[in-house]
Parts: sequence; structure tokens; C-alpha cells
Amino acid sequence: MTKWVLLLASLIGLCASALWWHGKPSLDGPKVETAKLANGLEIIVLPDPRADVVTHMVWYRVGSADEPLGKSGIAHFFEHLMFRGTEKIAPGEFSKTVARLGGQDNAFTSYDYTAYFQRIARDKLPIMMQMEAERMRALIINPDIVAVERDVILEERSMRVDGRPSSLLSEQMRKRLHAGTGYAVPVIGWRDEISALNAADAQSFYERYYAPDNSVLVVAGAVTLAEVLPLAETHYGGLKPSQAPREPRRVARDLRVADFTKPQVRVDARVRQDSWRRMYRLPQSTAQNRRLFAAADVLAEVLDGGLTGRLYQALVVEQKLASGVGAYVDSARLDNGELMIYASLAPTASFDAIAKSVDAQIERAKQTLPSEAEVARAKMQLVSSALFARDSQQSMADIFGRAAMLGLTPEEVLNWTRDIEAVTAEDVRLAAQKLLRIDHSLTGHLSGETKPETP
Repeated sequence: MTKWVLLLASLIGLCASALWWHGKPSLDGPKVETAKLANGLEIIVLPDPRADVVTHMVWYRVGSADEPLGKSGIAHFFEHLMFRGTEKIAPGEFSKTVARLGGQDNAFTSYDYTAYFQRIARDKLPIMMQMEAERMRALIINPDIVAVERDVILEERSMRVDGRPSSLLSEQMRKRLHAGTGYAVPVIGWRDEISALNAADAQSFYERYYAPDNSVLVVAGAVTLAEVLPLAETHYGGLKPSQAPREPRRVARDLRVADFTKPQVRVDARVRQDSWRRMYRLPQSTAQNRRLFAAADVLAEVLDGGLTGRLYQALVVEQKLASGVGAYVDSARLDNGELMIYASLAPTASFDAIAKSVDAQIERAKQTLPSEAEVARAKMQLVSSALFARDSQQSMADIFGRAAMLGLTPEEVLNWTRDIEAVTAEDVRLAAQKLLRIDHSLTGHLSGETKPETP
């Protein structure tokens, strides 16, 4: 047991805020079969015979936090370049082929990994493997292709970040919160560095990271390992490993944030409703602190918890300072995680009033034990959300793939309930005391107009 982290079943929009796993396989969990090819490719198969379809995913152990200095955005760049073609697959034909066969495909990039997936009829799985293996080591990269996709990504940044004041604020907050680490750089990259990416950068990055020994194949659906393994040997088995794993990354041990008392402020005329947020920098999740992080998940549910959560009751119902509030923990990372609290301001509310009210709830969490009912409700929400995730084939492929990227074994994934069920009220209070430290945090203000400073 080497890593204990939060996993989010985000592909299907589930709101499970935490899944912690360890121990022997659970009797009521899905069946999991594993293997490994001689070239290093790891295989995870999740048999699910309910429908004659499969989800085929290839996960690469590289994300934006692994990018060379000054080359931000190159990991996400490959999420686009991988669809440009090989000698056997014309540009754009990958997705067109999947669509003609009645399937869907996509890809995504995070700080710690990049993944590509297709959902397709079972009998089309060999074609998916053939195409995915082809672009794993035989992608065509030249200056013309790079130039086209670079412009596409710059436009994507304009739409997803530059065109959204909230995204710009979050970007600047994380730059300060995670200063000195890879998480300070946005996954999509900085505009000036994206503009400078070239074919040589792309080729070097591709040759190092896009290889079988740096990847995990996950197949979920109406198949078994006995069926998948021969196909994987045929299509992936002949690919050469790169023998160049990711470099060790800097994990922050000192969690204090420089100038934490100075909020990150963004004033933008496009903003229609002011919002407040606070991000707490968390330690790296490990086997030694897994109980603390399980308690943090319960704590976030106690604070958020929808209409019955403490934050909603205090800021929305009683004080009428906000129209909406929330909290969540994100430790689904190799390095430092985050705990976020956010609020949308009511028309007459001020940022100072929101901060004081949130601080009062945090102090309450530190000083008094949550009730038995609050803890029970939080646990039920966490457990039920995760159990619902098991009903989705794609969700299962996603969860086990992310777990593999973060160093968790399938056995650890299957038994996530023990830590959550073991959390006590005292554990929740201790999590608030240890993790919700103001000097480990940064507050953000997003407004449509300049606000006068409080005397």
C-alpha cells in the first residue's frame, strides 16, 4: 500500500467527493483481472456482461506537472496531436472511424496523466486496439501539423480560460497556492509558452512518454482477460518500451502560502454575480495519513452536504449572504491536493462578510464535534455515490485507470469503505484542525466592479 488518494468519478458527473481503498477484495465489488506484457504495458480488465459493448482506455503516466520548464501545455497538446494521424491513419480518421463503427471516443489531460478512450461494440475491440497501438509509437509529427494544432489550442485557451473570468481567477490562485511545483502551472498551459511549442519539443516528449512501459490499458465490458490478453499481445506486444519514466517531482512539505492574507482579486466587467472562494493546500496523501484524508472527505460533506450542510444553512438560510455555497476535497493527485470552499454572493453581501461567516464555520468545525447524524449522513453520501459509480461501465474504467495512474492496485480500489466507515467525529474535528489552516490557504474575490476596501 503505497498511495492513498481521492478519486473522482468525474467522467459521468458523479458527485462522490472521495473514495479511499485498501485491504482484500470486497465480495460485492466488480471482478478485476490484471496482466502485464513483456514490454511493460499493464492491463486491467473489468468484465461486465450486461451489454455487448466495451470501454477501451489507454492511460499514460504523464501530465502537465511533468512538462519541461518553459514548455507548459505540451501534455495537453498531445491530446490533440494524437488525433492527427499516422502512416496508416489519415488525419482526422481516428474519430471518424470510431463514429462509423457506432462508437464514441475522446481524451483528457490532468496534472498527472493523459488518457484516451473509446466506447464501442464488443466485436470492434480489435480495431480499437489496432488504431490505439498504431498512434502510441507511430504518430506523424511535423511542423505543419504542430502549427495547426497549436492554433487550435490557443483558441481553446481563449474560450475555456481567457473568456471566463472565473477560470482566470482560479489559474492565478493556483499559481500562488502551489508556487514552486508543477501544480502552479495550468494544465492547458500559459499562452506565451503554448505559442512557442514546436515539432522538436513534441517529438522529444512523444518518444519519451508515449510508450507501453509508461501506460496502462483498461478494458471494461463484455470481455474477460482471456479474450483481451491475446488481442493486447497482437497489437501492443510488439511496441518498443521507452525505458524513460517520469522524473521525480517536487512535493511541497512546507504548506504555507506566501502573502496568504492578501486575497487574489479579479475585477472583470463580464462578471454578473460576485463570488468568493478559498483554496487550502493539502499535504500529499500517503499510507501514513490515509485516516486523516478519509476524515477530510467526511468533513467536506459536513460543511457542504447540499441544503442540510453547515455552510448552506449559515450563509444562505440564516444570514442570507450567499445564493449558493459548497466545499470539496481534491486529493486525486500524485502530489499536493486541495480543499476548496466557495460562495456566490447575495446582492447586498460583501466579501468580508462571507469570509467572516465561513471562518466562523471553520472555527466551529475545529472546536466542536460534529453530531452523530452529520457524520452518518456524510458517510452515507460518500458510500452511496461510489456504489452508484459501479453501475457505469465507463465509470469503472475511469476509476480503475485513475487509480493505476496514482499508484493504487485494484485490490486497494475494491475496498474503499473501511476508511470512511472508520471515521469518527473526533477524526473530523482533527482534520479541520490540521488541514484548514489559514496560512496554508489563499482567498479569491471575483467581482464585476471594484469594491471599496474595508477600513
